[in-house]
Amino acid sequence: MEEELRCPLCKHLFRNPVLLPCYHSVCLNCAIRSQKPAQQTQPQPEGSLNNLNEITADYSDVDKLSLVSETDSGVVCNSRPNSYVGTPNIQGILFPPLHSSALSLNCPVCQKVVYFDENGANNLQKNRTVQNLVDKYVEAKHLPVFCQLCEGDPKIAAVMCEQCEVFYCESCRDNCHPDRGPLVKHSLVNPQQGKANLRARIKERKPNCVEHTEETLSMYCMICKVPVCVLCLQEGNHTNHDVQALGAMCKAQKKRNS
Repeated sequence: MEEELRCPLCKHLFRNPVLLPCYHSVCLNCAIRSQKPAQQTQPQPEGSLNNLNEITADYSDVDKLSLVSETDSGVVCNSRPNSYVGTPNIQGILFPPLHSSALSLNCPVCQKVVYFDENGANNLQKNRTVQNLVDKYVEAKHLPVFCQLCEGDPKIAAVMCEQCEVFYCESCRDNCHPDRGPLVKHSLVNPQQGKANLRARIKERKPNCVEHTEETLSMYCMICKVPVCVLCLQEGNHTNHDVQALGAMCKAQKKRNS
């Protein structure tokens, strides 16, 4: 099991894992260090891609919607924050970048290429499921918690900032989280207490909309099969879609599964 919980790039247990469009995970810091300007990426397709029809030839109707519409749950080709710039196809090729500031990243597992806007890998969705598994594994094995900001081999964490939700070794704490200015009001606790407090907060935390990051998800779009927020219904791509309360849909799903 431990091998499954290790980042394919740094080979350590995942720290802040993020999910690539190909559904493989890497540490956020590893993704940031590995990304590069999109112009330097040389994807190697297995066949010629001359038009959109050829790209979507092997996709189902639902997957084709991802390439031309923002009303589904697929990866969308745009330059908004929290969105991937590019949509993966069956051969591991993505649409080229939309602007010169775009960044790219090769998946270390399947070698597919994903393009981002200027925010790079910070746009990637956090893989909280994998992080929870790592936390439980570390706790069960009584393993130490490592710093999340060290480059290369991470040192053992000395503190966790409850406001930043980041584990720091003594060196990174002094360099990145000095006890002055606006940071003087932050609470630094020991790593074990910080882990417990973080898990409790995550359980209570309501998930936010990817597109409208200040809004919580409250409804479920029956057409697109994705949770949405109030702004998605008012000004987004789900204005005229059939929606149901998210809580009611969760209860109905639980009843079906049981």
